[in-house]
Amino acid sequence: MERLVNDLKNSAEYTEEQLEIIEGKTHVLLQRSNQIQDSLISIDIQVENVEQTTKDAKDHMDVLSKHSEAVYKHSKEIAHSQSELQEGQAKMNENLKEGMSMLHDAYTNLGQEVDNVRNEAVEIEKQIGRVGDTVSSKMETLQNTADDIENMAGKSLDKQKQLLDGQSNALKGLQLLTQFQSEALEESR
Repeated sequence: MERLVNDLKNSAEYTEEQLEIIEGKTHVLLQRSNQIQDSLISIDIQVENVEQTTKDAKDHMDVLSKHSEAVYKHSKEIAHSQSELQEGQAKMNENLKEGMSMLHDAYTNLGQEVDNVRNEAVEIEKQIGRVGDTVSSKMETLQNTADDIENMAGKSLDKQKQLLDGQSNALKGLQLLTQFQSEALEESR
């Protein structure tokens, strides 16, 4: 009986330790979920930056268009003078080069931002996969532990039943012995 109590006590301690381990791992999973949420917030910020870069590129295109119109008007006004026309053309070429350079830089930045967002999305997908694998593994371990506890509890109940059956048989034997002694005493009188 004492051994059975010790087995039950050990089983309860083991179960409590497993629950503490699971609680610790759940805390780690929550921290990882928070990290993933922070990464998603970072991606939102980068998407906003990409939108701003796109808007800046459009603004640069508008500026370039306005510069082109101004150069064209200026060229018409100085059409009567070849030297003034050449000067206006040179200015137009310079403005166009600056505008094209600004546009090229804006598209380069946009491409880099898109690559960064894509890379971070891939990394987040990997993290989600790792978290899913960890959760699945922990759930399987928890199920195995629960099955072990159920098996141990079943064995414990079987042993208790065997003990009760043994006690019942012993009582019946004691009653038979008492009855036999009573009959023996009766006969001896």
